[in-house]
Amino acid sequence: MHNPQPSDFYKEFTQKNIGVYSETQQNRLKDARIIILGLGGVGGFEAMLAARHGIGHITGVDPDTFETSNLNRQMFAYTDTLGEPKAAVAERELKRINPELKGEFHAISVDEHNAQDLIAGHDLVLEALDDMCARVCVHRAARALGIPSISMSGSPPHRGFISSFLPGGIDYETLLGLPSQGKPLTPEVKQAIRAVKNKRAQYSVTLGAPQSWADDYCVGKAGWIITPIRAALLATFSVHEAIQILVGLPPLAAAPKALLIDLDNDDSQVRVASPEQGIWPAEQF
Repeated sequence: MHNPQPSDFYKEFTQKNIGVYSETQQNRLKDARIIILGLGGVGGFEAMLAARHGIGHITGVDPDTFETSNLNRQMFAYTDTLGEPKAAVAERELKRINPELKGEFHAISVDEHNAQDLIAGHDLVLEALDDMCARVCVHRAARALGIPSISMSGSPPHRGFISSFLPGGIDYETLLGLPSQGKPLTPEVKQAIRAVKNKRAQYSVTLGAPQSWADDYCVGKAGWIITPIRAALLATFSVHEAIQILVGLPPLAAAPKALLIDLDNDDSQVRVASPEQGIWPAEQF
């Protein structure tokens, strides 16, 4: 299939990339089709970075509208976008960056019933979802379709986890030892998945998160806490993984490897590591 040559606008828009990436690699980004599930603190930043890199087709999915608590970290949250759908605002803002951008933006939730239909036809999946059941649905669908997917998670105070799942490699649920491995997503299995994040909240207390927050989170009285710095770091490294894959280079953290962020670690704030026992404990990462 013949791909049209980049326009004069596109060449000028992406000229600062050339030298880091070759013209051939930049053209691969122009022709790439990615989907970002979640357009909040991490996903909105991913969308902005992907657009500014010159990725030519971005699909975005998020059912929510902006609220005041989003202002601390979400790329498209402003006082004048409060109450607007995140998907619609993201589309508008990304096309202000690149008017030639193609893609669809959907104000819907992702689940086991629509994940494959949403993901099909894309070259890469960036997962930036809060709900762990939805994460499982996304990575199952990507694997079934043979499409690389990138997962992230962030935990207080300043920790992050990123891993790239390639076709034929270890899968998301196995790598994190999730209780859903090989099982249909029944209500009981979904509840077991959600319980993992409660354990992650309590584990975060051992590393400096407030006990009162963790207790409130586990009973539904508080949301997950995240700073703009952690969101930006997760998005930046996730998009770097995506760019590497799209231009034909190896990602830094192909599963089972993971890129680990911990700004409270004096020796290694950012590092790529392999799990000592073959999997990463989901209640920690």
